[in-house]
Amino acid sequence: MTDARRTTPEERRALLAVMARPRSIALFVLAIAVAVVFALLGQWQLSRASQNGHVIGEPVDDVRPISEVVQPEVFTPASAVGQLVSVSGSWQEGDFLVLRDRIDRGRSGYWTVGHFRTEAGDTLAVGLGWTADRDAALAAADRWNADATDLPTELEGRYQTGESPVEPDPDDPLPAEMSAAAFVNQWADPGPAYPGYITLRGAPSGLETIDSPAPEVEVELNFLNLFYAAEWVLFSGAAIYIWYRLIRDVYEKEREEAALAAAGPDPDTGDDEGNEGGDESRPDGGAGGAVPAGAAQRPPVD
Repeated sequence: MTDARRTTPEERRALLAVMARPRSIALFVLAIAVAVVFALLGQWQLSRASQNGHVIGEPVDDVRPISEVVQPEVFTPASAVGQLVSVSGSWQEGDFLVLRDRIDRGRSGYWTVGHFRTEAGDTLAVGLGWTADRDAALAAADRWNADATDLPTELEGRYQTGESPVEPDPDDPLPAEMSAAAFVNQWADPGPAYPGYITLRGAPSGLETIDSPAPEVEVELNFLNLFYAAEWVLFSGAAIYIWYRLIRDVYEKEREEAALAAAGPDPDTGDDEGNEGGDESRPDGGAGGAVPAGAAQRPPVD
């Protein structure tokens, strides 16, 4: 095992020497190749996160007939919101009105709104223009309630989602919400009504064009692909770390072996030399040349 002390310059040079060996370099090149592959897979998953993401808002600046975008008395699809549409028909005199508290480029003012009957007989609420002057908005509505022949009958505008009606303000009789659902209760002869409304691209004389920018196109990323991309980045780093640990293990093993070799053999493991010379065998079974006690007193045989 490695100790917790700081590595000395000599040890760092020894570790670098292990890293500079041909086998270590070959393993490093392999680790880099694996890391690059993992990084490319992470990049691919990141691109898939955008491709598989939910697109919020679609390009809407191509003018399309309103009948291709939304239908009367049907819930407004998300793809229709902000779409430029074209429609032909006629204005219904007597059905022009004014809305209060309409914000335009940060300014509070008034909208003049009209009832437009399409060629198919459907009812469409139209925001004709904005003004900061309450009297100017009311004067425009009164003028067109009496005679709307000077208004165009072929319209282009941006389709917007209708607003929910609210209780009228007792201090101001003018409505504040652009709500076709509320207007059909006031208009004289409404047909099947579109749930939303359009704002004209160009306001009639005496009013300013209502600011209706195209909605921003956003992409809601697929978080599962983002998770996979993060995983591949971690794998890429792990490939380099594994190479380093292999080199470090080789270095530690060689350092331990060198330390054991420098210490010499262990004295506890030496050979036992206590029985030098050993025993010699004798014909009489004696040991070490010793003569039995009775052998010296035996007389010679004649």
